[in-house]
Amino acid sequence: MTKKEELKVFFETERERKKKIARYEENNIFFNHLLKNGNEEDVEFAILIKMYNYASHLQEDGYYKKANSVADEIEKDLERLKGQSELYEMYLEGITFLKGVCLGRLRKHKESNKYFKQLVEKNPTNDNFVDWYKSNKKNQIAKIANTIAMVAISIVIVGIILNYLSIPNLNVPIIISAIMWTVWLLAHLVSYVWRKIIDKQKIKL
Repeated sequence: MTKKEELKVFFETERERKKKIARYEENNIFFNHLLKNGNEEDVEFAILIKMYNYASHLQEDGYYKKANSVADEIEKDLERLKGQSELYEMYLEGITFLKGVCLGRLRKHKESNKYFKQLVEKNPTNDNFVDWYKSNKKNQIAKIANTIAMVAISIVIVGIILNYLSIPNLNVPIIISAIMWTVWLLAHLVSYVWRKIIDKQKIKL
C-alpha cells in the first residue's frame, strides 16, 4: 500500500478530529508536495483532505485563526484546479463557506459576510448560507448598539461618581443622566427591532 493509499484509508475512517488534525500535520510535507507537484488527481485528493479533514476540524475545535490561515492556503492551492477539474466549483464553495465561518467566529462579521454574500448570490435558497448572512448582519447591528449603550452608561457612572465626590464645578446635572439612560434604552430597543426585521426579510443583494 502506497503512502497516499494509507492516508486515504485513515482519513476516510471515522476517527476523532484531534487524531485527524495530528495525522495531517505529521504528513504536511507529503501533502504540500502533492499540491505543488502532483497531477490533477493528486491535487484533488490533497485539497479534499486539507479542507475537510484538517481546516474544517481546526475550525470545529475552536482554532479559528489557524483554520482561516489554512483556508487562505487552500484558496491558492485551488488555482491549480481552475478550469481543469470538475470538482473546482465544489471545493471553491467549501472554502468560501469555511472562510466565512472562521471570520464570523472571530467576530469579523463584515468580512465574513463578503464570503456569505458570494454564497447566497449563487445559492439563494440555501438556508445555512442565508442564516449565516443574516446572523452576521444582526451581530454588526448589535455591536454598534452595544458600543453606544456602553458609552451612555459610562457617562452615567462618571456623573454619579462626580456627584458623590461633590467636586466643584463638575456636578453632572440629572438631565444628562436621564438623557444617557434614554440613549442606552433606545440603543437596545432599536437593535432588537432591527434584528427582528432582518429575521423576517428576504435577502436582497
